[in-house]
Order: sequence, then C-alpha cells, then structure tokens
Amino acid sequence: MSVSITSRYRQAAVYPAVDATGSTRATVAIRRYAPPAAGGINYEHRVTGVEDIEYLSWRYFGDSQVWWRIADANPVQFPLDLRPGAALSVPASQDIGQVSRDRVS
Repeated sequence: MSVSITSRYRQAAVYPAVDATGSTRATVAIRRYAPPAAGGINYEHRVTGVEDIEYLSWRYFGDSQVWWRIADANPVQFPLDLRPGAALSVPASQDIGQVSRDRVS
C-alpha cells in the first residue's frame, strides 16, 4: 500500500494489521490530536443541524476535500458524528474572508 504524496498521512509509517476477518492488511496509524499553537485558530464555528465537515471545509477553505484540516484542529472524534451546537475550531487560512475584485474598464 503506497500513500499518496498529497495525503496528510504521507509521512506516516505503513504497517501490517489484522482486520476483523483475520486478514492482514497494510494500514497507517491514526494521527494523534495535538492542540494547535496559540494564535493558530482564528475562528470557532458552532455547528447547525444541516452542516457536515465537508460543507464547513468548502465554506472556510473553498475545497470540501480538505475537511481533515478541521478534523486535525479538534480533539479526536468521528468526523461524520458532528452534533448541532458543537463548537469546532477552524484553523487559520489566508483565504478565509478574502475578497478579490478586479476592475475591468
């Protein structure tokens, strides 16, 4: 099993693990939660009933595939198990809130 160069697990070691059926499969370890450095979080988002982590990723980063950036900034939990009212830390991004306007003559 090779890990894609664009994967957040690209530097994680690949090792054999036995699954529930007894088969040995290549796997990578889950990344441990490390609280962000002071000043590393610029927004706390309160989840509503219709939001999921992919939507929040699209809203804050313009790309639903980088949802793991939000997951990594919060304590370990199943990302699809967001509950309304939960507070999520959204990591800083230079693109958040950036408006680009071009004047055409």
